[in-house]
This record gives sequence, C-alpha cells and structure tokens, in this order.
Amino acid sequence: MQHRPASRHLELDAGESLFFHSKAGSSLISTSGTLLVTGAPRWLGEQVFCDAAALESGQSHTIARDGWIIVTAQHGGEACIVDQPRRAPRMARLAAAGKHWLSDLWAITQAARGRYHGAEPV
Repeated sequence: MQHRPASRHLELDAGESLFFHSKAGSSLISTSGTLLVTGAPRWLGEQVFCDAAALESGQSHTIARDGWIIVTAQHGGEACIVDQPRRAPRMARLAAAGKHWLSDLWAITQAARGRYHGAEPV
C-alpha cells in the first residue's frame, strides 16, 4: 500500500495571518496571491532569528525545521500545505541498511567457507 501525504487547504483574506505548527519536510504551495512565510524562531548567536520567504502564486516553500509557522497574505491568497510522512531517524535507517549488508556478507562468507573447507590439498 502506497502512503500519500496529507494536505490542507488555506484561504486567507488581505492582511490575514495564520499561525500553525508544522513538521520539517512539509511543503507550503501558494495557489493564488502573495504569501509571506515566517519560519519557526531559532537562536543565531545570541539573538532570536526567524527566516522568512515570500511566495508568489505557483511557488512552494519546504519547511526546514519542526515548529510554529506564520503565513501572512498581503492581498489575499490561497495555499496548500502538504505534510510529509514521518520517516525513521537517519541512524535507524543506516543501522537497518547495515544489518542487511552484514547479513548478506555473512551468508557469502559461509557459502565460501563450506565450498573450500572440504577441498582436498593439491
């Protein structure tokens, strides 16, 4: 079964803002109007910093970090938010891949050992 990401549709009036929590990897696609996307606050040096991106109709923005996002419509607009499914942490994926690789290597060495273990001297 193929998993399809969930999506939400937003409609904003001129000057209206929406404050919501989003997961990293989610995409915000502007379907009409101009939208200002302000990312989750984070520390940069000793100051709080919020990155921002302006989206014209048809442009998209990928959320870099989990956190609270603000979307503001300058003259009214619509957007679609596509939430990406949660993936396993990178180390867990690497460990799983390593287990497969190691088990394959072990099987190859056992087959080679069996083949040459009973060989007669030349």
